[in-house]
Amino acid sequence: MKRIVKLKRLNLFLAAISVILLIVFMLTTTKEESWRQVEQDIMTEIKRLENENDRLQNQIEELESQNRSLKTYLDAYEKNVIDLKNAAGNCRQGDAILPAELLPGVADESLENRRIYLAMQMEKKRWDHYQQEQYQHVLDDTSEPDIYAVHNLDFANADNRQKFLELEGALNLHRRLIRDVRLFHDEVQYQQTQQQNQEDYELYDLKFKLAPFARESALVDALQQAMSALSAGIYQEEAVAVLDRIGDAFTKPIRQLYEQQDTKEELKPAKYNYNLYVLYGEKLMNYSDSLTRQTSIPLGPSAFGELDFFNRQLLDQIYNLYLVGQSGVLDPASLNLDELEAVLNSN
Repeated sequence: MKRIVKLKRLNLFLAAISVILLIVFMLTTTKEESWRQVEQDIMTEIKRLENENDRLQNQIEELESQNRSLKTYLDAYEKNVIDLKNAAGNCRQGDAILPAELLPGVADESLENRRIYLAMQMEKKRWDHYQQEQYQHVLDDTSEPDIYAVHNLDFANADNRQKFLELEGALNLHRRLIRDVRLFHDEVQYQQTQQQNQEDYELYDLKFKLAPFARESALVDALQQAMSALSAGIYQEEAVAVLDRIGDAFTKPIRQLYEQQDTKEELKPAKYNYNLYVLYGEKLMNYSDSLTRQTSIPLGPSAFGELDFFNRQLLDQIYNLYLVGQSGVLDPASLNLDELEAVLNSN
């Protein structure tokens, strides 16, 4: 009996030892697994923090770059403001430009059409003001009128299209004026430089040295530039001199032909292409008319008189050419009489 009790106690002791050993083993395994999991979590967090640090570092570098750029812009802006302030101090205060307003009929148009009309009206008033100032503030820069494509617009009232087209025509005229006046201004400045260097030079002498037909085209351009300068009120004396000098040179072939016929001498075969007067003559007369009819500012008596005189002189010469052409002595290749008659009838 005692032996059985001892065996039971031994079994219990061995079972307890086994349980203790099992518990110790399980605790050791769980601890190692927990440490491995914690270590993995720590490494993952370290990697995330490193990525976040790299991202923040890149943001810092971008902000520093933007800060340098903004400082550059700020320095340039400050310099421009100072330059503009200094320039404004030397400018005469101009007259205030009246605000744009809608005509009764245009008020019924769409919002976009009304916006374009007001913009065109303000642009015209601005350039009318520049013309009154003889373009003195825009001669040396590249500013030109903004032109709007009116023909692409849809109108609620078809009659409004003409109002838009009139503004578009006025802005196109201003663009042509300022381009011509700039060229005339440059030519006068060049002439003044030549005179200071004691070199003989007259306005547009270089145009007279070109080949015949290139020369005629260049003379027409010079005449238009002189007309524009005269209309804008800039370099009045120089413009009149150019109108007289180049106008005479431009019409000289017609005068010679007409005078030869008037003396009843035998006309020599004409090698000159008089068709250019159909092309250039109408162009010059129409441009002269558009300048004298403009409503931006009233032309002075001298400007109006000179443009009207030139227009009549050119019209007379073209009519003389028509009379010679009717005599049948000119080759039709040198003069298209039908087109010339159409030009005369349109004027």
